[in-house]
Amino acid sequence: MRIRTKFLALVLLVAGGFLLDTIISIRTEQRIASMRGAIGAGVRLIAQARRAHGLMTDLVFDLFSPRLYSTLQGIILAPTSIATQKDWTQAVSEFRSAYAHFIGDPVLRGLLADEELRAAYEVADTMSARAFKELDGLESDFASLRERYSGSEELYSRLQLSKDESLYAVFDHVRSASFYLGNIFESYLDRFVGVLEQSAAQAELRALVVYGIVSAILTAFAVAGVLATTRSILSNIGLVDRAVERMSEGDFSSRVAPSGHDELGLLAERVNLFATRLKANVDSLTSILGDVNAAVPEAPDLDRILAIVVHALLRDGGAECAAVCLLKGGRVYRHAWSGFSPVAQWELLALACSGEGKGPPEALLIRDAAPSAGVADGGGAAPDLASLGLDPSLRSVLALPLAASRRLEGICVFGRRSRAFTDLELAQLESYSDYASQVIDNAIANAALRARDDAEYRALQAQIQPHFMYNVLNGLVALNRMGDRSALESSLHALKDMLRYTIEHGQRATVGEEFAFLELYCRLQKLRFEERFSYRFELSSEAAALHIPKLLVQPLLENAVIHGIEPSTEPCGARVSARIGEGRLILEVEDDGVGCDPSSISELRRIGIGNVRERIALLYSSASLELEGGSGRGFRARIAIPVAELERA
Repeated sequence: MRIRTKFLALVLLVAGGFLLDTIISIRTEQRIASMRGAIGAGVRLIAQARRAHGLMTDLVFDLFSPRLYSTLQGIILAPTSIATQKDWTQAVSEFRSAYAHFIGDPVLRGLLADEELRAAYEVADTMSARAFKELDGLESDFASLRERYSGSEELYSRLQLSKDESLYAVFDHVRSASFYLGNIFESYLDRFVGVLEQSAAQAELRALVVYGIVSAILTAFAVAGVLATTRSILSNIGLVDRAVERMSEGDFSSRVAPSGHDELGLLAERVNLFATRLKANVDSLTSILGDVNAAVPEAPDLDRILAIVVHALLRDGGAECAAVCLLKGGRVYRHAWSGFSPVAQWELLALACSGEGKGPPEALLIRDAAPSAGVADGGGAAPDLASLGLDPSLRSVLALPLAASRRLEGICVFGRRSRAFTDLELAQLESYSDYASQVIDNAIANAALRARDDAEYRALQAQIQPHFMYNVLNGLVALNRMGDRSALESSLHALKDMLRYTIEHGQRATVGEEFAFLELYCRLQKLRFEERFSYRFELSSEAAALHIPKLLVQPLLENAVIHGIEPSTEPCGARVSARIGEGRLILEVEDDGVGCDPSSISELRRIGIGNVRERIALLYSSASLELEGGSGRGFRARIAIPVAELERA
């Protein structure tokens, strides 16, 4: 839900609550006003009952004690009897009409939900019929008395002496009417009005309490809603702030997990997308490194390297066209391209990047070659793409120099047709160009190093073969002098197999093949020394399949024969072993001959053991050759080469 929708919903809920509370309050006030109106009507009705009762009292005194009443009238200035009877008749009529209106008022009936009010109402309604009947009878009695005893001064005395019993009913009517007017009507009406006032006060109090409670609840709800909404907003803002801070520190892997789907949630998604794109842009350089490293073969040529670099730049560099050109003497002598026109004038682009020899090489950027843009980097007019042999449909072109010691060695060219390059893409392409320059420099340097190492390796190997053949031929000459033709024939066959091994194509062999060659060598030496020489081979299956340079172990075995076994007059033996230990291939040659000082062996520079030391130093960065021995203690030579380097070699 959107933030504004949340606040709008909250405002509407609170406003709706207050509106409902206001409606309830208005209805309650209307009910209270109705009760107040009924109270006012009841009070006026009580006043009318009192007035009718007072007039009736005056009328009775005027009828039964006129002399006394006249005296009292003179004192208190009371009206005459005729006026009093008329007023009383009118007062009774008004009271009857007002009472009927009061009792029949539907508003009053609607207020009778209270049981006490309803009971008072029912009593007053029951008594009113009898009361008005008595008042009607009294009015008739008064009229009859005036007709029969008109002008009588002592009506009360005559009534006492009269035998007419009907006259006695007058006093009963007066007593009943006085009772109903003074006690029943006034008392019950007063009670009814009192209950109404109490109910109105309670209703008003309840309305105030309810209004206060509802207002407090609505206020609490509004505050809680605002706090909850703002807490969610502040929480999401905090998440976005921390994510942006992590991105500013270079951490593009963190993601924002918003707690809602409002505008801040959308902002968090945008931040996540931004981080994802940044990480993809950063990882693209690593991807290019990995792609190039994985694609480069063991001994690539320069053309293959250029093609691999162009392919990697197109896939991960954000360009739609890419080219790498190498220059020599201002002319392109090697190049690889994809997406560009085959007639592109690379020399012209290189000249544009060279600064025309007046300064260091610099980049050429045509940011937007669209007709509406037509501006090159720096504000000048964009060069004509067609004049450079480039496809006019290209929208953006970037040419970067490949320089060494302020000298232009080549160019990297990138292009897009769909849109112009962004600033981030331009920065990436500059980094890719620097990497491409390093890869190409390394490839050129590696090719030169391989050529030098190969020449030196072949020279070292060529030194081994004559030395080895010299010793073998000496042994064959000795066998011929001895006349042992069978041994000589066997030795010649062994020599033939050994020569085939040394001249076969390739500079490497498995450890198993090397040990088979060494066994032929020992057979030749056995024919020479007979019982004075014995040998033993120990070869593990894991070590047998590993590849090593040819004739790597033979100089060590030859050293054991020449310096340990040959000078001895006692029978001697040699042990040759190959095994895997601690991630290394261990090759050992050990004899129990006369022994020799290792320092004297190491001085035999480029022949024998010295040759072996140089060969492994050229081929392996972490290989070692250890020599142990002494006079009369035998001799041991140990080569250790990391298996990982053997697998890469």
